Amino acid sequence: MEVSIATEQSAESAMSIFDDIVREGEAVPLPDETQFAYLNRSARPEAERVRKLVDEWLAEYSESHRKALVGRFRSPIDDEHRSAFFELFLHHLILARGGKILAVEPKLDHTDKSPDFLVENAGGERFYLEAVMATGRSKRETAAHARLNTALAAIDATPSPDHFLDLTVSGMPTAPMSIKKMKRALQSWIAGLPKDETAKDAPVFKYEEHGATIRLQAWTRNKPAGDDARAIGVRHFPVTQIAPSQEVHGALKKKASRYGKPDLPYLVAINALGHHQREDAVIDALLGTPYISVSKSASGEEIVEERRAPDGIWYGPPDGQAQNTGLSGVLALRQIDPWNFASRTGLLVPNPWAGKPLSATSSGFDELKVVDGAYQRTNGEAVSTLLKLPATWPEEESGEA
Repeated sequence: MEVSIATEQSAESAMSIFDDIVREGEAVPLPDETQFAYLNRSARPEAERVRKLVDEWLAEYSESHRKALVGRFRSPIDDEHRSAFFELFLHHLILARGGKILAVEPKLDHTDKSPDFLVENAGGERFYLEAVMATGRSKRETAAHARLNTALAAIDATPSPDHFLDLTVSGMPTAPMSIKKMKRALQSWIAGLPKDETAKDAPVFKYEEHGATIRLQAWTRNKPAGDDARAIGVRHFPVTQIAPSQEVHGALKKKASRYGKPDLPYLVAINALGHHQREDAVIDALLGTPYISVSKSASGEEIVEERRAPDGIWYGPPDGQAQNTGLSGVLALRQIDPWNFASRTGLLVPNPWAGKPLSATSSGFDELKVVDGAYQRTNGEAVSTLLKLPATWPEEESGEA
């Protein structure tokens, strides 16, 4: 059964995602503070604007699905928090563009899986919309990072008035670490440190658990700090290899055929979170890796051509033919989160081989349209313009001079 958002009414429409607390101070986030925790506690005017807008968007959301979304938005795992916001952002974007959300998690006849939304745009076209995150990490890796951050936050909050700590981490915890046990050992080590410059020569603190190793070296502070001072002064983490195109390819590949051949067009919106991400990574993932082909004509003349390898999601193996034709298009966005979405732009890429193509209705974003057998780019607007917000929001409030 479809859930009609327009007809739902409830006293819960005024609910807030955030805690009703006194907020003081405008400090920056703590090193290991989760994104929700900082947004929830910050007294910065920008944070208050973000909280207000998020609550306004939440009031538009399906009441029957609101509780689950709130739980994910408040998650101590940053990827879960950002994923929930991305869905809320897309939901509001559809409404702001004159469309309707006909159902959240609509039921399909041929599968027990459900896309995020059934949408009707301003032109009357209906399609399924699915949100996906390209984080470069699996759920297992994301959980491991959250466990490690919990341990590091506990270390940073441990009083160390005479020393700051030099941290080195190797490995990632495969299970929750014993925070109380680690803190007891750490407090004992700090209490035994010399208070002069010889502290740097003291034995290194080492804690190993569930595949993660934490090492700490002490350096004497110039002057004693209060109990609320951060203990960690220097952090060292292993170098990791960055492959933005593979992050995007993997995320889109999982969604491309998830719902088989839907009865309506199927659009995937991807939020690429990597700092090195470019929109070219989405185009390459869909259409194939670009390369330069050099050959010679019968007359010996050199021919240089730009081509794409048959390794794309839409045009790829085994023989360079159209595939995943159930995926009608991809809306590529980058680093969308509650603080910076207004400054972002997007790119809509329709599938030229789609079994059920998207209509020609403008998305408002940049679009790659097929004209005479080739893609042609048309320019769109930034998110701030589409949502009628100041370009510098949340630094500038709506309606401010």
